[in-house]
Amino acid sequence: MISTCFHAAVSKVAAADRSTPGGGAAGTQDGGENFQVGERVWVNGNKPGVVQFLGEAQFAPGQWAGIVLDEPIGKNDGSVAGVRYFQCEALKGIFTRPSKLSYTEGEANGTQTAPPSRAGSPTPSTASLASHTPSVKKSSTATPATPATPASNLARTNSESISNLSDTSSVKKGERELKNGDRVLVGGTKAGVVRFLGETDFAKGEWCGVELDEPLGKNDGAVAGTSQVLWVLFIYYFFEGGYFQCQPKYGLFAPVHKVTRIGFPSTTPAKAKTTVRKLVATPSGLKRSPSASSISSMSSVASSVSAKPSRTGLLTETSSRYSRKISGTTAVQEVLKEKQQHIEQLMAERDMERAEVAKATTHVGEVEQELTLLREDQEQMEAKMDQLRTMVEAADKEKVELLNQLEEEKRKVEDLQFRVEEACITKGDLETQTKLELAHIKELEQTLLFEKTKAEKLQRELEDTRVATVSEKSRIMELERDLVLRTREVSDLRLRLMVQQSLEDSDSTTSPLLEEVSSLRAQLASQEDQQRVELAGLKETLAAEEKAHSEAVSQFQVSSTKISTDNEQLKLRLSQKEKENADVIELWRSKLESAIASHQQAMEELKVSFSKGAGSHTTELVETKSALERLKVEHKQALEEAGARCEAEAAARARETGKLNKQLLVVLEEKECLEESLRSSVESAEEQHLVEMEDVLGKLHTAELKVNELEEHEAKLVQQTQDRAKEQKKEQCTSHSTESEALRSQLAGLERKLKAGEERLDQLANEKAKLQSDISDMMKSSGDSSAQLTKINEDITQKESDELKQAASVKSQSLVALQEENNKLTKELGSSKKETSGQQKLEAQQSKLNKQLQEMKQRESTLKKQLDEEKASLQKSIHNSSALISEKDQELETLMSEVRIVLRGESATAKTLKFTVQSLEKDKARLQEHVQSLEKSLSGGQDTVTSSSGDAALNQLRENKETAESQIEFLNSVIVDLQKKNEELKGKLEKMAEAALNGNNTSELDNYDSGFNKGPSKKKVPPRLFCDICDCFDLHDTEDCPTQMQMPDSPPHTTYHGSKDEERAYCDICEAFGHWTDSCNDDQTF
Repeated sequence: MISTCFHAAVSKVAAADRSTPGGGAAGTQDGGENFQVGERVWVNGNKPGVVQFLGEAQFAPGQWAGIVLDEPIGKNDGSVAGVRYFQCEALKGIFTRPSKLSYTEGEANGTQTAPPSRAGSPTPSTASLASHTPSVKKSSTATPATPATPASNLARTNSESISNLSDTSSVKKGERELKNGDRVLVGGTKAGVVRFLGETDFAKGEWCGVELDEPLGKNDGAVAGTSQVLWVLFIYYFFEGGYFQCQPKYGLFAPVHKVTRIGFPSTTPAKAKTTVRKLVATPSGLKRSPSASSISSMSSVASSVSAKPSRTGLLTETSSRYSRKISGTTAVQEVLKEKQQHIEQLMAERDMERAEVAKATTHVGEVEQELTLLREDQEQMEAKMDQLRTMVEAADKEKVELLNQLEEEKRKVEDLQFRVEEACITKGDLETQTKLELAHIKELEQTLLFEKTKAEKLQRELEDTRVATVSEKSRIMELERDLVLRTREVSDLRLRLMVQQSLEDSDSTTSPLLEEVSSLRAQLASQEDQQRVELAGLKETLAAEEKAHSEAVSQFQVSSTKISTDNEQLKLRLSQKEKENADVIELWRSKLESAIASHQQAMEELKVSFSKGAGSHTTELVETKSALERLKVEHKQALEEAGARCEAEAAARARETGKLNKQLLVVLEEKECLEESLRSSVESAEEQHLVEMEDVLGKLHTAELKVNELEEHEAKLVQQTQDRAKEQKKEQCTSHSTESEALRSQLAGLERKLKAGEERLDQLANEKAKLQSDISDMMKSSGDSSAQLTKINEDITQKESDELKQAASVKSQSLVALQEENNKLTKELGSSKKETSGQQKLEAQQSKLNKQLQEMKQRESTLKKQLDEEKASLQKSIHNSSALISEKDQELETLMSEVRIVLRGESATAKTLKFTVQSLEKDKARLQEHVQSLEKSLSGGQDTVTSSSGDAALNQLRENKETAESQIEFLNSVIVDLQKKNEELKGKLEKMAEAALNGNNTSELDNYDSGFNKGPSKKKVPPRLFCDICDCFDLHDTEDCPTQMQMPDSPPHTTYHGSKDEERAYCDICEAFGHWTDSCNDDQTF
């Protein structure tokens, strides 16, 4: 009976173990089955969206839900790591656990209300046990277990005596918040579903059995020590398993206070048959005992029941006989005989019982030994099966990891190819930009030539206008001289008139003189009109020529400023493009070097992991084969010892061993297939990586050649632009010097004009004074002549009266003489009248002369104004020329500062190149040491490695050696290139230092010598100190800045200080190093 029970229990345990992988697969779902695609949900209670995906994903284990959000606050467009799960707009897709979803806003992380608790503790009766188990199995596939009917009194008494197998009372059940099927967190990190609540056998208090989402647990729902195995077998046989049922390492027991409920209750079917333990009607004397002695007690009871009549029956018979025969000695003797017989019978019974007990004990011992052997065999088989499962899972995981690494390497290679293409595209863009800039520079040169030709034409026109102005000025001087001569002649004539009037010459002499005076005056007026017309024309021509000259000068200045600004902009663009090119080249170099290093590290890790996996697989295969042989031998011995008694058991065992052998063969075949596929995949991956590495190295070499060509081309362009800039500056300096000389000559001419104008003004003022004096003299002379006439008339009348008186008194004959005299006087009166009309004419001429004087004064004022305007224009031109000279000085200072900045940048680049050379030399030494260590390991490994694995290791070591040597050669070539560049930069620095000894560039010194060789050579003022970091003058230089001393030259390189043998923690969810996937935060989304 017991052996058959044990046999059935063992077979049931094996069947349960075989059924757990398949049955537990459905149980790992995440509590998101009550959500359906197309439903509207809230993520974490604050992000609304629609469910578009439910199920497992490749980027992380477990169940995931893909949601299309209403707003672009997500993380993807429905695809993660190149795999598309659904389609939506960018930044509207997000992946999260179904436990983070809710139907209403604000309900997340356990805020949703739980379903109503169960009413009572499920304690089914013993009669309905057999019929209850299949119903539980059926109901567990669809819905959680429903509460059972109340139990009978016998079940209650049994549950009181065996309280540690049942759940707690209904009052405690109602008070507790947790329920079966709730989704909980254990210890704040491990998520799962409640499968058991109540007291247990292994510890006191209330415990919670949780089925975890990931294999982070300790059991499969059953907990038992070494002394409880038999009882566990009974539990498996009678109660369909332990506390609950799940996959190995998915079950975990924890105290209730360490478990917190999250999200919604799980809708997944329970893996256990039920969380409530059910009792069976057992014998009244049987109680639970964790030890194996309970079996012996049961066997002894059974044997004592099935043996001869017991001691109590004999006592009743003797007592009845003794009561019949109470009196007499015979009765006493019979009693003694009966007692003796009874004692003998008791002794015989005792001997029989002892023999039976001995037989039973020996039989129980044998059974226990067999059971222990079977248990050990079963445990060994289970352990081996678990090992094989873990090995297969590890191989699967390694395969997945290798495939992921291959995909990552492919992505990296694609990224590198894309970056190289981008570099080529940027190179083409830069070449086109340089071509456009060269074309622009050529256009500017053409415009410069055109402007120079214009300036030369304007200078020629200026010279022509200067010659014309000089000729006009000579004509004006001649006309002025003629005016002076004519004015002198007029004055002489006036003097003559005065003399003639004073001498009272005859009328015959005065009339021709007056005619000559009038003719001379007419000639003077005509000549003055001609001179006025000529002066106006000359002034107009002068004004037009001066305007044209000023406009040409302003246009030339504007064009020169434009050309200088264009040159400065082109210089800035060239410098920016050079910096951008250098930065891009350095970035691509660093990225390519880091990619090569990561590829090499990944290859080494793959090789090491493959070698470790192959070695571990071979050792495990050998161990499994030896274990199988041992198991076969042990099974044969057990079969021989058991013999006929355990034929059924032997047959069952043989069947089980056959099944296990088949499973082992299947597992071995799968393992061999996996190993072959892994080897082929690793070999193909290595070949692909080698081919890709060769392609990348070839592209690197071509890219470096192109970069060198670009650098040479850029250096040539820079030299050409510098030479052109120097030539342009020289031409500008020469043109400015010629312009300054022309302006100085113009200044001298204008000063001469000013002096001549001032002399002319003085002459005109003197002439005006003379004319005024002449006019006053004429007025005085005219006034004196009228007075003399009146006096003469008076004298004549007096004389006549006297003569008449004398004639009347003396002679009457004097009448004829008086008449003649009277005629004479009438003639004299006519002449005097003529003289008065001539005086009126003279007064009219005087008024005309006054008008002419006023006009001359107006002309003088206009000439003064023109002279003032010319002075102002000359002063403006002088100011402009001084401003141009100051601008040229500022340009020279900026060029000096640029030369200094270039010197500083070259020194900084030289320092960085030295540092890179040192780091490359260190890398070279490290790689050489690595090559030596590899050669040593090669020489040492040839003795120890077997023929099969040694060839692979030798090939790997040779490949590593070849890759290291190729890296060393590449680094040597890089070092040689850097040393060449360093020498070139040193030569450039020496040239720049020689050119900048006196604070001037060579081209600028030539410009100064060519532009100002007329004047005395002055020493240039030293430049002011300026700090580019502090942005201040006269405190300190940039090289002596105190803040610069605190800044390091270059940041230290980041290195991984861990050992190569240790495996770095890597998270498949975050795709980053630093932590494992198991310990990743569950709140993370994708």
